[in-house]
Amino acid sequence: MSVDFNLRKQLLLKRQPQRIFGFLGTLVLAIAGTLSLPAYAQRIDPVLLDAFLTDPLVAEPKDPLVPDTTVERTLSPLELYEIELELFQMDAQAQQLLLDGQSDEAFALWIREVQLRRLFGVEAELEALERIGQQAWNGQRDQEIRLMAARVKRIWLAEKAIASLERVETLARIAQILRMRDTSTEIYQQLIAMTAAEDQHAWQVVLADHYLQWFDFANAAQLYTTLAERAKTQGNTLERTEYLKHLIYSHQEAKQYAQALPAQAELLSLYRTTGQSDREPPLEIDMARNFRAMGVYSKAVDYYQLAYATAQKLELYGHVSTVLKDLGDLYAEQGLTNEALSIYNLLVRAEQQAYNQFGILEAYDRLGQLYLNIGDTENALIAFRAGVAFSESLQYREAYFRGEVAKLSLGADPQPQPSPTDPSLGDTLRDDLRDNPPFDASPVEIEPMDPDPVEEAAPDEPAVPAAPPEVEIITDETVEVEGAPDLEDITTP
Repeated sequence: MSVDFNLRKQLLLKRQPQRIFGFLGTLVLAIAGTLSLPAYAQRIDPVLLDAFLTDPLVAEPKDPLVPDTTVERTLSPLELYEIELELFQMDAQAQQLLLDGQSDEAFALWIREVQLRRLFGVEAELEALERIGQQAWNGQRDQEIRLMAARVKRIWLAEKAIASLERVETLARIAQILRMRDTSTEIYQQLIAMTAAEDQHAWQVVLADHYLQWFDFANAAQLYTTLAERAKTQGNTLERTEYLKHLIYSHQEAKQYAQALPAQAELLSLYRTTGQSDREPPLEIDMARNFRAMGVYSKAVDYYQLAYATAQKLELYGHVSTVLKDLGDLYAEQGLTNEALSIYNLLVRAEQQAYNQFGILEAYDRLGQLYLNIGDTENALIAFRAGVAFSESLQYREAYFRGEVAKLSLGADPQPQPSPTDPSLGDTLRDDLRDNPPFDASPVEIEPMDPDPVEEAAPDEPAVPAAPPEVEIITDETVEVEGAPDLEDITTP
């Protein structure tokens, strides 16, 4: 609510004796019944919409506050003064009704007020639309929002060719409050055109954010590209970093992975030059995932390797685990079982190093399922038994791991499942993956870690094992590979 509105309201109410609007009771209830919605987002009744959009001076039947005139004429200052007194009282009554939990009756009054404010000109009407529109949005009043949005659109169409900068800014605020996607876009674009070149930046940021809110990722990416280039030219590293993040997000959400990679490479370079090394591993993981989504698996492995090395150096073990999960899954999907088993065994150790018992549990599950897929029931049983120990300690997924152990212990002989293959991947890809091992540093050596201490079990309860059995590690062999990938080598397919 504007300061000007409050001051005028207080001044006029001091000069107006308090009285009860008894004659409004029936009308309020009738409008409230019309506006109440059995379901959110219901379409507006065309009759109701037409009645709301009609000028109150010519509407039939007339609102009780509009004086009857024998000829068409504008209202006198005294008549307008009396109506404004009534409108201030109407607003006060609506606020009280809202506090009393009678929201339908409150918004019936407010919708009347919005319509009658047209008698005082566009500025007064826009003030009411902004104030009451915010109340409607806060109260999730779908139909009132739609009514006011329809009126704002008409005002915009009538005003956009002649409106002042201040008027357009007011319309922009109201359109945003009412979540008017297309109208807001037009208004922001006009604001950019009306603003001097050196001052357009703020509205460009608002418009870019607006595009993101409405999932218009293509336009958002285009605008954030412009903003990032501007920040680079001005040497504003902080703004450039934020715009690159939004640019990457826009491409990622649109599944434009190839377009996201150059922006990610630029952001990675910024992190390195500004000493933000802790932000490198998650970005490198995202880049690896983009290459993986594009089917460029050798590049994906390169960036997983880079993220692993950085995360290990900084002791960011959560990111180490993420790399191992992703890389193990990648090898498993491509049928490279030995490589996947090696990575999952490393994952167990990494989760131990991070003291992440839920992660250890998940790693044993991955190992067990992969052993089952190749028909190695002995090692699968060892992995699931280790999972039982941790699941009992955590009281999480106990039934699942016990069930897997029970099935294998009863002699069930699971049939080996064929390794997944992709006809588009040939022997060349498989050779590339085998010749591009994941890490150029020796795996960390971690002592086995016991689960959290458990209180002594009651006589009728089985004791929980102090530590899970060891799982055979297929290989810890260290293979020498070339250095980390050069950012300039990023290419899009």
